[in-house]
Amino acid sequence: MLNNVNKILFFSLLFMPFANAQLVPIEEHELSQTTGQAFINVDRLQTARNSSNELIDTTKITLGLDIKTSVNADLLDLGNYERNGSAGSDIRINDFALGRIDSDGKIVPFEISDPFIELAFDTDATGKENLIGLRLGFGGAKGALSGNIESLTGKINIDIFGKAAPVRASTTWFNRGLLSLAGISDTTILRAGAELVQANGVANPVRATTVGIPNGDNLNCESGCGILTGVALALLGSNNCNVLGIDTCFPIDIYRTLEVGNKQADGSFTEAPGLFLSFLSEKITWEPGTQQAETGAFLNVPNGGLEVDFEQAFNGIERARTKYVDAYYD
Repeated sequence: MLNNVNKILFFSLLFMPFANAQLVPIEEHELSQTTGQAFINVDRLQTARNSSNELIDTTKITLGLDIKTSVNADLLDLGNYERNGSAGSDIRINDFALGRIDSDGKIVPFEISDPFIELAFDTDATGKENLIGLRLGFGGAKGALSGNIESLTGKINIDIFGKAAPVRASTTWFNRGLLSLAGISDTTILRAGAELVQANGVANPVRATTVGIPNGDNLNCESGCGILTGVALALLGSNNCNVLGIDTCFPIDIYRTLEVGNKQADGSFTEAPGLFLSFLSEKITWEPGTQQAETGAFLNVPNGGLEVDFEQAFNGIERARTKYVDAYYD
């Protein structure tokens, strides 16, 4: 697995800007009025091994950069090896892209800040440090992430938020009557959380092909709720990818473009922290408060970083234009 380090470092270079500039001396009085921080920060940290309280040393190199980029790749295929007796890839995304092109033909780049590379080391009985993992991460990220996701290992929490009309339209007339009695109308605003699951609704972060509401999780009412809405929703937990005949799990490949970032009330996005790609030979928690990563290749999308409405959840999301000559855009 870690023999792929060179490929990952090459991949990380896609985000790095290059420029030519001439050095100009700064006068003493100008220098005294200048404040800032180091362009490169190197931190020595400790993190926990998954199977015990034993600590592992990590070295984190952070670049103080704000980057805007547009990336297109025919195939992103990471962690391609036999796992639990089955061939496949931890992460396989066809027609991968970051950024998009708007209706006016302007590039809307994918924005990232404070990119970093972190290396994890294990110390053996002889005192020798061995590399057991690395991750490429970002202090903040926002923008369009596009692709045909065939398999995904990682952590993606999708916030489904919007009017209940698509939910009601997806069930039978009898169940719509039950929802009406519970005070859930077409204009009721509902919220649910989705993540990577198996086809039966059991949470599954490894080589997943399905995203949905995990078994036992409920819909929540945000506004337009009746007196009995809260009670009804508490009884309507997702089970085996179903609530009242309504599908609650969907193939992940129908979501061709996802907007990474924290969505604001006006529809705009701000950067969301926590986006990273890691490669591990054993499970570790990178640092307190961050996602525990599986072995192999692992993609972590920050909590609250993705939001879709119920119509998009049921029907998918069309791919945004990512090229001026784009075979994926009609």
